[in-house]
Amino acid sequence: MAYYAIAPILCALVQNELYMHLYINQVYAGQSTNQLVVITSSQPQGFGITVINDWPITDGANTVGRAQGLHFQSGQTSQKWYTSMNLIFEDTRFSGSSLQVMGTIPQDGEWSIIGGTGEFVAAQGIVEHNVIQEAAGAWTYELKIHAFYTPMQSSGVGAYGCNSWKLGP
Repeated sequence: MAYYAIAPILCALVQNELYMHLYINQVYAGQSTNQLVVITSSQPQGFGITVINDWPITDGANTVGRAQGLHFQSGQTSQKWYTSMNLIFEDTRFSGSSLQVMGTIPQDGEWSIIGGTGEFVAAQGIVEHNVIQEAAGAWTYELKIHAFYTPMQSSGVGAYGCNSWKLGP
């Protein structure tokens, strides 16, 4: 017979809710590009083109992080871009923390938050994104981030805020 153990949860899982209103500046053409095409395509609609990005994230005035990852042309019959990237925070409050997001890049839409690190461990939620400015070779996205995450406590209360674990009788 296989051995197994069941650990009952003796306390509620503590989650924090996060709202952020930020901006991403994508420069895809010109001298100051912040992305690089690494795979080109001769297919219709550019199917298969793959681009690596390192876009600055701002609060409107100051750079607070970077959006680093990739996106590729995943539609054969229309301009459908898939993206997977990390929103890496560099400001003092969330320095070293990140949110992992994935989804498609139409001009306006949502990305799924599928994880996080640092302050944002086990994050889940959505990022609403809208193109608010188009200039020659550049787009500015407005981001509305709404996430839930589990704060990791290193004090005497345990990783998920539980005071004690009791196994057995």
